[in-house]
Amino acid sequence: MVGRMEINSEVDRLSVMPDELLFKILSFVGLKDAIATSFLSSKWKYVWTSIPHLSFSSEDFSTMGKFYDFVTRVLSLRNNQAQLFSFKLYLRGKEDGQDVAQRILNQAFSLNVPQVNITCLFGKNTCLRKKNTLPLSLPTSQTLKHLTFSRWGSSYDYIILNSTQEFSSLSTLHLSYITLSEEFLSMCPMLESLTLHFCNMTGSKGLGICHPRLSKLTLENGNSNAHNVYLVTPQLKNLTIQNYFGEFRVHAPELASLLFKGLCPSMFSTDGFHSLEQAQLSFHSLTAISNSSASTIIGLLQKFHNVKLLSLSMEIIQVYLLYVHLTKIFYSSNQ
Repeated sequence: MVGRMEINSEVDRLSVMPDELLFKILSFVGLKDAIATSFLSSKWKYVWTSIPHLSFSSEDFSTMGKFYDFVTRVLSLRNNQAQLFSFKLYLRGKEDGQDVAQRILNQAFSLNVPQVNITCLFGKNTCLRKKNTLPLSLPTSQTLKHLTFSRWGSSYDYIILNSTQEFSSLSTLHLSYITLSEEFLSMCPMLESLTLHFCNMTGSKGLGICHPRLSKLTLENGNSNAHNVYLVTPQLKNLTIQNYFGEFRVHAPELASLLFKGLCPSMFSTDGFHSLEQAQLSFHSLTAISNSSASTIIGLLQKFHNVKLLSLSMEIIQVYLLYVHLTKIFYSSNQ
């Protein structure tokens, strides 16, 4: 009798917990375990249907079909009155990956979620590998603000991301190993922060980015070959470039911070960095530097008229000192 009273007491304690605390508890367990808590008490029965952050992983299922059925059931039973703040999807499979990914994306975006994080991982022996490219079309969303989309696998241009309709609220976009359609960025008129990691654009060997509102841009790890970059970003404030090689043409009159690391670009042209206040340059493999590379470095440094904080790698400093030394010799010999 005493034992039964103690159990009821525990049940009552669970029943009086505020929803915020229950959501916090469920955030530490997987979605399957969160659903299993519906058997704990009447209070917990429907708590999982209002979880503000959903995370799905296909690794928890033996087939893609079972994974899709699970996702569909969870979303269909969800409390439509509860706000969903984030949706995370980890998709790893060998069959029907494209179809499952597309259908789940359609469902997730229909929930008016402001933040979506998607990771797709496909191995070398999948049927998708034979297709070389995997086109995905993002469903339109008027509420999506932050999107992270990563592809990990064996082929470089594996996922082609496109959209035919506008994302009117998207402000942050982070892509890894993705090939963008040329018009994709134009579908994101409110975009302010863009990160591209090992990304390409269809029909081009380089990156052409033209956006009127973009204020922060990070470019990481281009191709091993020359990767030309063309930027027309009138509101850009922060630019980070790492491990890119090729030609750079930059129109960013409001740029305030520049970080450039990796190989020395074959060319860097700009109409001026009149607002630039901070710059960090670190170019490696300059031991056998060519005249064109030296010219690029000196020409870039000469654009830093108003820089207040400048950080240069030792190799760049050596190139600059050599340039100054040779300039003095040239003028001395012509006097």
